[in-house]
Amino acid sequence: MLEIKDLDVWLAKKPVLESVSFRAAPGRISAVIGPNGAGKSTLFKAIMNLVKVKHGQILWHNSDLTDFSRKNLAKTVAYLPQNSHAVPSTVYDSVLLGRKPHLSFRPGPADRQMVDEIIVDLNLKDLKESCVTKISGGEFQKSLIARLLVQNVPVMLLDEPINHLDVKNQLEIMDLVQALTIDRKLVSVIVLHDLNFAMGYADELLLLKNGKIVFNGPPASLSVEKLKMAYQVDLKIVSIDGKLKVIF
Repeated sequence: MLEIKDLDVWLAKKPVLESVSFRAAPGRISAVIGPNGAGKSTLFKAIMNLVKVKHGQILWHNSDLTDFSRKNLAKTVAYLPQNSHAVPSTVYDSVLLGRKPHLSFRPGPADRQMVDEIIVDLNLKDLKESCVTKISGGEFQKSLIARLLVQNVPVMLLDEPINHLDVKNQLEIMDLVQALTIDRKLVSVIVLHDLNFAMGYADELLLLKNGKIVFNGPPASLSVEKLKMAYQVDLKIVSIDGKLKVIF
């Protein structure tokens, strides 16, 4: 269980997150939503010790992640930031980098076997010798997720993993993340801008506005009033073929 307790983060002497508390459980997807400037990416940076926590705790099985060394944190949490730039290398070598936290020197046969298996699982086998700068955006995102998976950690943070992708690739990546979360019993926390993807794939929603929690719970319990208040637009939540949709 990943547990955030009474988290405050200040940047440039201003509060960015205030009294944020929530839990994310294994085998479930928690989607973080909210307007620009709500503090979504800052939340991930706080979990990764990339910004200083003013108050509160970030707990993994009752151990505070802010006390972890960089190496031990990388053995617990895999993080895909909002903007990941392709550095010229083969898909295989790019994925292999995910084993770095577990290596004392060079990757061994077990490390390479894990990379081979993940590449096959994510249908990247035909691309493994391709340069990551020459493949499509969807394929590059898959390679980044593959790198996270070979870290072999229990917690996965994905900051806008489907941004700038076409609908087919968005669906494929979200289906993949959902399946992996369930099969591997991962704690998956995902920042999403598309409310319909959040409603459709998340088990729990964390709605932020101005660094504060507006709502935390299952999508079916989210009220139109709270969503309107957070985004300041007129909208509706409807059910179409048994699936919740947000209509603007």
